[in-house]
Amino acid sequence: MKKLIFLLAIGSIARTALGQNEDDALRYSQIYFGGSARNMGMAGALSALGGDYSNVLSNPAGLARFKKDNFSFTLNIENPHAATDFYGSPKKYSGFAGNVNNFSYIRAFNLDPNKQNNWFTVTMGLGVNRIASFQDRFEYSGLADSSILHSFINEANGISGDELYTELPFSGGLAWDTYAINPDPFLANNFVTDFSAGQVFHDRVVKRKGGMTEYNLNVAGNYANKFFIGGSLNPTRINYNETFTHTETSAVSSSIGLNSISYTGNLDIGGWGWNARVGAIALPVDWFRVGLAFQTPSFFRMNDFWSNNMSSSTDSTNYYIDNAYIPTGSYTYNVRTPFRANASVGVVLKKLGSVGAEIEFVDYRMANLSSRKFSAAPYSFSLENSQIENLYRSAFNYKIGLEARITPEVYLRGGFAYFPSPFKANKGNTQFPTSFYTGGLGYNFGNLYFDFAVVVKAQTRDYYAYDPSLDGSHATINMKNAQYLFTVGYRFK
Repeated sequence: MKKLIFLLAIGSIARTALGQNEDDALRYSQIYFGGSARNMGMAGALSALGGDYSNVLSNPAGLARFKKDNFSFTLNIENPHAATDFYGSPKKYSGFAGNVNNFSYIRAFNLDPNKQNNWFTVTMGLGVNRIASFQDRFEYSGLADSSILHSFINEANGISGDELYTELPFSGGLAWDTYAINPDPFLANNFVTDFSAGQVFHDRVVKRKGGMTEYNLNVAGNYANKFFIGGSLNPTRINYNETFTHTETSAVSSSIGLNSISYTGNLDIGGWGWNARVGAIALPVDWFRVGLAFQTPSFFRMNDFWSNNMSSSTDSTNYYIDNAYIPTGSYTYNVRTPFRANASVGVVLKKLGSVGAEIEFVDYRMANLSSRKFSAAPYSFSLENSQIENLYRSAFNYKIGLEARITPEVYLRGGFAYFPSPFKANKGNTQFPTSFYTGGLGYNFGNLYFDFAVVVKAQTRDYYAYDPSLDGSHATINMKNAQYLFTVGYRFK
């Protein structure tokens, strides 16, 4: 059960032998904001204000404000931090990663409103926007009251040793093959380990990377400078990798037989999907704008590949899994993420700047997993989809951003975004919202412009390395991911 080790604050959950579950659906449903440094510096609150290619991610009608062709490119440097607490033992990590957050081109067609029924402009665009980052790493260590082997034993009890290879190839089978668990001398088809409660030192390192990237095709129109409409088709690529190394060492000074184990895992996920957005923005007066937008569910075809390995050290020798017998698995399946809708307002004070705000609705219960059509290994996912409905809820996400005009060339930006927990409060899951604190600076040379932004994402998580019912499997992780974004853009004459 390859995902047992990836539980994040969701309690004890039954899982498929394949491993795809409600965690996967949530990972691709929790979208925050992305794109240019201007949009990121204002916490993604540009929806009603328009005038930035990142509008395609929330309300594509905002692209109708472009009257000139426009090119933009954004580089993102991420600096993830993690502070963990493992039963009173703290640990910290910090690292760096880089990616392209935005690449776009807009073609603006200026029309004669007298000849085109009061249509002023039509814009068409092509772009690439990173909408989610999975960049993450954390580690913890300390003395625990249980071993991961106890979790494997709970799974394995009732199964004969010869059947562990086929029934539990990624967990109990590995432990059996490396003599980390052994037959119970008193009960048939039961197992024991030399590791005792409170006598095992744990060390775990988890690394994640990847993201979600949209390839946007969009069109928008400006009617009478009072009403904007727009739509976009958004092919989306997902790539995700997670690896872990879980090491346990006996804390007993005298010989007990088993001295240490090392359990590792690797998960690679790739897939493509698509969604569509439509939106409108109205200007009742020149300085005030109100927008409304809708996004269809995203439909993904996903491919998972995973493997696990284990080694052990005993008083007599070291045991390893032969390369030919390292268990691997793969599966292709479909994911549908929820429908989304947002409402936004914008206030524009030409000599002072602008303020934008957005509220977004998303019902995480509408996510769904399914086998691909004509699958050679069909599976109903009824249990997993029931878990999605049982654990998750609908939520309203909030964004607000400010852009202050310091001089005709210099703009100062800031923002805040709040994404409540997607988990229901009465399911025993700790409720941890995600907050974003943003700031930025823009300089306009005329046709050429530069933008810079800093975005800090703050989130607290519960992490369970194995069966959450065992005391010793839990760690608390305080995550902060600082992003530094640089945009260069050019407005063509």
